[in-house]
Order: sequence, then structure tokens, then C-alpha cells
Amino acid sequence: MKLAVLLPFVLTMAVAAPAPDDARIKIATVPAEYRPHTGSERMQAVRMDSFYFEVNRETGRARVVVEYTYPHAVGYQSDADPGPQPTFAQLPGLTYDPAAHAVVYDGGGKRTVCALVPKAKGRRATLRAKATGSCVVTASVAEQTQDDGFSLHQSRALDVYFEVH
Repeated sequence: MKLAVLLPFVLTMAVAAPAPDDARIKIATVPAEYRPHTGSERMQAVRMDSFYFEVNRETGRARVVVEYTYPHAVGYQSDADPGPQPTFAQLPGLTYDPAAHAVVYDGGGKRTVCALVPKAKGRRATLRAKATGSCVVTASVAEQTQDDGFSLHQSRALDVYFEVH
């Protein structure tokens, strides 16, 4: 009888349990605001626009590329001002498996296929892989404190995370 009463509680706790530490990896912290270089425009809020996996067939390496944008970026951007620069992150455990044509993440004793790499025609060494949805990149705004050795300064930043589902 006690087992029947405790089972819903145990199942609820298992679902609500936090993800393992290696399932969420901080890959970058970037400024949460950006000032376009086209004049005296106000600071613009930065957000993550997209991410993708990239492989280098010559070296067998894989990485995550995160792109950012801000409101009205299309109207502001020019050749002289491409906007916030992307993050290129090579993560321990993230590799290219040429036999499987896949980007895989090995962590916590588990192997996860993050993206599938198309069979390339030609000699292009670097390829963009198609994400499977098992590995994602998320971003959240956080308050940061910088210590200049005398004073503490508060600012907002965009923390970017790689997550395995």
C-alpha cells in the first residue's frame, strides 16, 4: 500500500530532477546589448538568432556555431557593421564520427547524435551538419559582476549553453 502512495511522488521527483552537470555546458558569455556602428543609435538588446554544427572533414573536428542578432538588425547592418560576432565553440566530447556521418557528443557515459552530416560532393573540407534536436543551444540573460580591483560593476550578459536531451 505504501508503495502505491509513494510511486506518484517518486515519479514526479524523477521528472523534476535537474539535468546532469554534463548535460548543460556553458559555452559563451556575450554582451546583452549592442550598439550599431551606423551613427548615434541606442543600444540594442542582443538575442541568440540560431545555431548549427559544423565539421571539418580534414581534421575530423566538430564545433557549434552560435549566431546573434538584435532588433532591426537588417536596417542597421552594413559591410562596415556586420553586427554581433558569432561564437565558435569546440567542446570536449563533441566529435565528428566519419563512419556514421554524424556529430556526436560523448558525456556522462552516454553517446548522443547531435547532427547528421550530408555526404559531401567535391572537396569542401568544412560542412554544416543537420541538427537532430538531441543537442540544443540555449541562451539566457544574466546579471554579471566585474571586479576592476577597486569597484564592482554590474552589467547584463547573454549566457549561452549547450544542452543534451
